[in-house]
Parts: sequence; structure tokens; C-alpha cells
Amino acid sequence: MLIYIVIQLFFMIFILCGKTITIFEVNNIERLLPIIFSLLYIIKDNRSKDKRIILIFFMIFLADATFVLMNECATGISIYLIVQYLIMVLLINNKISKKWIYFLIINVIITIIVRKRIVIVEAIVYFLFSMINIIYASKNNMNKLKCALIMLFLCDICIALDFFYNALYLSRLEYLFYIIFQILLVLYCTDYRKNTWYKLLSPIIRILMKLYYNPTIVNKEYIPKEGSIVIAGNHKHALDPILVDCATKRVVHTLAKKDLHDGKFGWFFRAIETIPVDLKAEHNKDALISAIKVLEEEGVINLSPEAKRNYTDEVLLPFKPGAVVMAKRTNTKIIPYSITGDYKFRSKNLKIEFGRPIDVSNLSVEEANGKLFEKVKDLLIKNK
Repeated sequence: MLIYIVIQLFFMIFILCGKTITIFEVNNIERLLPIIFSLLYIIKDNRSKDKRIILIFFMIFLADATFVLMNECATGISIYLIVQYLIMVLLINNKISKKWIYFLIINVIITIIVRKRIVIVEAIVYFLFSMINIIYASKNNMNKLKCALIMLFLCDICIALDFFYNALYLSRLEYLFYIIFQILLVLYCTDYRKNTWYKLLSPIIRILMKLYYNPTIVNKEYIPKEGSIVIAGNHKHALDPILVDCATKRVVHTLAKKDLHDGKFGWFFRAIETIPVDLKAEHNKDALISAIKVLEEEGVINLSPEAKRNYTDEVLLPFKPGAVVMAKRTNTKIIPYSITGDYKFRSKNLKIEFGRPIDVSNLSVEEANGKLFEKVKDLLIKNK
């Protein structure tokens, strides 16, 4: 996602500079690059395989192509009416009505025949569609989609004003709003509806960890690319969870002490999807329920069964059974890991090694917890 945003911002700068700087020569076809890239990205990243989402981006591309290549204003607006209808369908999570689609396609055909004589009527209907969608998104707390629709609306206002005044600054604002609209719509329509900040921050944190601490990651291929999994290991440093995050591109939900969520950096720990655990409580029912929910949704849970950092001379503190309990309840395997070495600049010995997944389904909680303890202990002894 970070790469997508960077490339879109590059397109924005390239197109805007092309209007004022002679070393750039931006042709009409190049103005279609942002939506072409968004369409390709959404096809690749649309894990839900929701055809409505792909259709929305395809219709946006078709409308833009009509505007840019054919200079057909009325036809472009009529196609954008289909876009607004599809967004409305997405808002109310409904199926696409064939009757509505047929009606809107007939409207496009009529607009092609009549052309400029119907442009004002099309613009008024489009305006009403836009306002209905913005109001509905606002009432239902769909903030990303609401912001995206507002950006599109501002883009449309710039296009309308530019039509009458032909001002360069309006044309600049048009592309500024338009590309921001695409970015926000992609954020909403992909899995970034959840875990947005995690997915934006994790590539940056991964690079910083690699550059500063230079960790060695062994057997990260044991972490599956999809499906639920519990990752469990020792805890020696505050940065251990981040080191685990660096081993996979998946969203990792780490169980962390509640004090971190309540502190002044609580926003950060919430952003990186940690699950708060009250270490003073005898039972952490809420944390267990949250972790099980993540696993039921085929997510990744990371925790240290030691429940606290090990400041003793013991290789490993006794394990609490939380990892095993949540794994057994969701029929999920556990991947053991060990972290050894020092968190120092360009460290030569900082290392995380993952073991083979452990199937605990046929073991009792005590047997499974003991087996997990021994696996993590063996990895620690091996790497020390």
C-alpha cells in the first residue's frame, strides 16, 4: 500500500508540474495513468474478490477515458452516474440491480446521441447522487469513503468552474483532489478498511529495524501467508514484538500489557493492532476473546507465554497456557520462536528463529504447553 501511495503521489506531481514546467510534456494518455494504476492495484489486492469494487474502478477509468481522450463531457458525467450508483450499492452493501444498470446504460447511450444539449441535466442528477452518497457515508461513520467522496466532489467542482473560467489553478486542484480521492477509495475498498495504520507503518518500521539493528531472521517461511496461526516465544526486550512483525508482511496482533494502551503512546500501540492484557488480573477474559476472534477471522496472534520479560538467569520463565488455549479453541497451530542477541546498532548477533508449527489439537492443555516450552527452550539453547 505504501508503494501504491508513493507512486500515486509521483503521478500527481508529474501531472501538476507538466502544466507549468516545460521540461515535462504531459499528454492526455498520461493523465489516465493514476486510474489505470489504481484499477490494476485493486484487481491484484481485492482479496474479497468483490466484483462491485473492480467494476467501480473500471467505470471510473471508462469515464476518465471519455473525458480525456474523446473530450465528451456529457458522456463522461453519465458514466460517472454509474460510478455513483455502484458506490451507493457498496454503501448499503446491496447487490447490483440489473434494472438500474440497464437504465443508466440507456442514459449513457442517449447522452452520446444528444451530447451537449443534456449536459446540465446530467450534471444536476450527478450532483444529487454525490450528495446522497456523502450524507449516507457520513451518517454511517464510513469516514474513509466519506472523505473520498468529498474529494471527488471537490474535483468535480473544479472541473465545472474550469469549464467556465479556464483557470490554471483550478486545473491543478482538480488533479490534487482526484488523486487523493483514488487513494482514499483504494484504502476503503481493500483490506485496508482494517489495520490501515499497521499496514502503512509496518514497511517503514521494517526498514528502520533492518538498517539500525541488522537482525537475522531464520525460517520465516514457516509463517503461512494466509490462515490463522499463533506465534509464541521468549520475551527479552521491549522491541521483541516489532522484531516478530518484521518477519512477515501479514498483520500481527500482539498481546501487550494494558499499561501501554493507557499511556501517552497508547495511540501507537492501538494503531499497530496490539491486544491489551491486564497483567494484574487473575484472568484476562477480554484479551482471550479478542485473540480468538482474530484467529477465527484467519489472523495472526503473537504472544510470549512467559507473560513478562525475563530478567533472571533462567533460560526461560514458566509458560502460562494462554497460547495453547486459544490455539486449541480455534484449531490453530503454534509456531515457536526464540530471540537471542543484543539490540545494538548494527548488531552482529541479534537473531530470531522460528520453529516448525506445532499441532496441539490432540494434546491436553498441559501437554501442549509443555511441548511448546521445550521447543522454545531448545531454540534458545541452540542459538545461545
